[in-house]
Amino acid sequence: MEHLAMVYRLRPGKKEEYIRAHREIWPEIVDLLRRGTVREMRIFARGDMLFCCAAMESVQAYDAAVADEWMARLLDQPYDRDEAGIFARLEEVWHFDAQETNGVT
Repeated sequence: MEHLAMVYRLRPGKKEEYIRAHREIWPEIVDLLRRGTVREMRIFARGDMLFCCAAMESVQAYDAAVADEWMARLLDQPYDRDEAGIFARLEEVWHFDAQETNGVT
C-alpha cells in the first residue's frame, strides 16, 4: 500500500461549492478513483486551504487515472512557484501504526 498527501487552495468564494461537490460526488469520480487504485481518501479543510491524504495500491496508477483538470475551476493554481500544478505533494517524514512496533521494543 502506498500513501499520498497533498495540499492545495480553493479559489476565493469556492469553498461551499467544493464541499457540495464532494458531498454529492459523481459516480464517475468514484469509478475514476477506483481505477486509480485508491482504497481510502480523506480531505480536510481550514479556510481556503485543503489537505488530502490517500492510501492506494499505486501512486503511479492514481496519476495515470486522475486528471487535475476536473477541479481546476474551484482550485487556485499554480500552488506555488515550486509546484506548477494545482496540488503540492508532501513528503512523508514519519508515521505511527499501532499494529507495528515502529522500532520501539
